[in-house]
Amino acid sequence: MQRESSLIATIRRKLPEFAKACADDTELVLLHQDAFAADYQEDEYTLLGMAIKYAGLRGKEVRVIGRNRSSLGEGERIH
Repeated sequence: MQRESSLIATIRRKLPEFAKACADDTELVLLHQDAFAADYQEDEYTLLGMAIKYAGLRGKEVRVIGRNRSSLGEGERIH
């Protein structure tokens, strides 16, 4: 129970818009693949996993959309 409470608090603090999306009546939450770990940071992968778990606790399906780095402009690159 304590882990679940910690997960909920973390998502509400770090991803408030995601938490709001999970509170809606919709059954599906869309995530663009570059929303997390676009530059391959390990802590972002952890946050992604936490977000998926949070959505599951709320009874939501999570769908990942987008192509690799498609949210960046053509000339922009992350190094």
